[in-house]
Amino acid sequence: MKTNAEIYFDEKMKNPEFRAFYALAREKTNLECLIEKLIEDINADNDKKIILKQAKNLEKQISKICLA
Repeated sequence: MKTNAEIYFDEKMKNPEFRAFYALAREKTNLECLIEKLIEDINADNDKKIILKQAKNLEKQISKICLA
């Protein structure tokens, strides 16, 4: 049995404009998390390999959004 919130969300997802907005909002959140992690690693003076890995993950995420 679905909750009212789940039913409402399913109805909203039928709208292509809302679905696109929702997908972009999720990707924006992912980017914000990756950027925050990168900044934390830089501020913590972590190893350059770790920082480079975080930067590459960020680059992949941006490319993913651009191709979508």
